[in-house]
Order: sequence, then C-alpha cells, then structure tokens
Amino acid sequence: MYQWTGLPVSVGIAPTRTLAKLANRHAKRHPATGGVFMLGGIDSPDTQALLARTPVGDIWGVGGRVAARLHSIGIDTALALAQAHPTWIRQQFSVVLERTVRELRGVSCIDMNEASDSRKMIMTSRSFGRVTSNRYDIEEAVRAHASSSAQRLRAQRSLAGAVMVMLRTNPHMSHLAQDRNRVVLPLPRPTDNTFEIVATAQRALARLWKPRRILYQKCGVQLMDLQDVDGQQLDVFQTPQSDDERQRSDHLMATLDQLNTRFGRNTVTVGMQRSDADWQLRCDYRSNRWTTRWGELPVARLT
Repeated sequence: MYQWTGLPVSVGIAPTRTLAKLANRHAKRHPATGGVFMLGGIDSPDTQALLARTPVGDIWGVGGRVAARLHSIGIDTALALAQAHPTWIRQQFSVVLERTVRELRGVSCIDMNEASDSRKMIMTSRSFGRVTSNRYDIEEAVRAHASSSAQRLRAQRSLAGAVMVMLRTNPHMSHLAQDRNRVVLPLPRPTDNTFEIVATAQRALARLWKPRRILYQKCGVQLMDLQDVDGQQLDVFQTPQSDDERQRSDHLMATLDQLNTRFGRNTVTVGMQRSDADWQLRCDYRSNRWTTRWGELPVARLT
C-alpha cells in the first residue's frame, strides 16, 4: 500500500480483535516495528508489557465515562483490566466490558461480522450552508437526503417501513423564531425504492411546514422499521407488490446505483439538486482532496 499510494499502513495481529487493535496501535506509533506487530496470549511477556503500558482509556470500546469509573476503583491500565474478574466486571459495568476483559485475556468474544451487522435505522442529515425559509430549497434538501438514505438502504439489502423527516432552526440564533419538529409517516409497504421513499418524505415535510416565515438551519431524513430484503413481512393492511412490479423496481434501482457508482455521486438524481442552493454545504476553506479526486492532484511541470 505504501509503495503504490504513499499512504502508511499498520497491521496488528493477535488472537482477538481487542488485542489486535492494541497491536495495530503499537505498530502505528513505533516505526521500528515496520508497521507490523504481533501479540500472543495474556501469558506472553510481550503482551503483558504492552498491556501494562496502555492506559485503560485507550482500549477499543472503553469510553471516557467507563474509564473514569475504572480509574476510581484502581484499574488504570489494560493489564489491570485483564486481571479483573470477568463476572464482577459484568455485575459492576456491563456484558460489553466483560467481553473486553475476556478479549484482553485472549478469549475471542467478538465475531468478525458483528461490526458489519445491518443498521436498524438509517439517518441522513446536514446543516445548511445558509439558513433559509425557502420551501423549494428545503424540499430539494429532503429529496437529496431521502435519496442518499435509500441508496444506503439498498447497499445493506434492507427494506424500510417508515420515513421520519426532521426540520429545525438554529438554537444559537435566539433572536429569530425557533422551531424544532419531526414527522413519521409509514410507507405503503416495506421498500427500498428511492421514488417511494422520496415521495413519502415530501409528504412528511408538507406536514411539518409552517406558513409563517421561519429561517431553518437543518433537515434530515431517517428510514425506520428496517427489515431484511429476504425476510419481508406485510401486515394485514399492506398490499404486496406483484412479482413484475418488484422486478421492475429492483432493475430500476440497480441501474440508478450503477450509474451513480460508475459516473460519480448524484449523476442521476430524483429532481434537480442545485450546487448553489442555500442548503448545500459551504466548502470555501476545504483542504485539497489529493488522495480522492483526480482533478485536484498537484501538477508539476518541468521546463
């Protein structure tokens, strides 16, 4: 990776994911390792030495509040946590921290696929580049967010049963009228179709909209009641799609995703998305994206 892209890479190898994270962290911070470091089990002197040097707050999955509680009972290092009794840790903290203790001891408790489980909800929201009261601008933003959420929904092979739209003003601009609200609407049936999701999101926005002039700062679209695409369940009030309708929808959405993947994001959109709209993020001071945009690569000319 470094040879071809110039990006430094570090690799940690260990019996468990938590120990591998620590090994990776050590490899990243110590150039003498050559970017690769391997840990053994808890009985290994190298493993014990590294755990003894690692503050408990630097362990993967241990947050600031949990670290503070551990400090208060005398557990300051990763080694001290590894030597704590797992059952007692579970009683005093949680089963999650108990798994961390066992992982530090070399017992694998976190499967590789746990981190890639499908999300239960998908949320897309952005603050506007400029506050706006223009309904057309906000409708455009809701369409964009709903389309983005739908694409992520298809990527994880899920269907959504409901759509939530939120709209709020800037709470720090107290001299202006304030509003913060959200509406949840069910979809006609569980779906991953962008057009159905966008249409429902637009209806939710219509319910949120107030006729008086309010300057809004942020909107968002959340897909809810997600289920696996292969395990779709309808209630008695929902009408199932025919096989032909489902196949046409799947083919259309697959074509939409392929075009946006091949030719760039937002190549094909539901409705127009103006680059100069008030809801678009302002990027006047963005750093150059040399590693992700061909058009921004620096050019050197020899004369």
